[in-house]
Amino acid sequence: MTTQPRFRTAFRGGQLTEFDLLLAAIPLMLLAGIVSAYLLPVPSFVGITLGAALAGTLVGYGIYAIMRLQPPTNTKSTFDERVNRLD
Repeated sequence: MTTQPRFRTAFRGGQLTEFDLLLAAIPLMLLAGIVSAYLLPVPSFVGITLGAALAGTLVGYGIYAIMRLQPPTNTKSTFDERVNRLD
């Protein structure tokens, strides 16, 4: 018997979800910033900052845009169950 929790995979039916693509794009943006600092005549901190800013916008997009597009679930929150519980 295992004590590890079971997680559902986001890989549904052989198609990648938006979250999968987003998680792949974040390190690519950081890498693009580092490569641009190497190829262009700019200081390295400028390229790294540029990559971090691009990755930050993707994180913000994932938090604010994609999450708002997800349909709400019909499951009851565990927080609601804990509020009325007497210990």
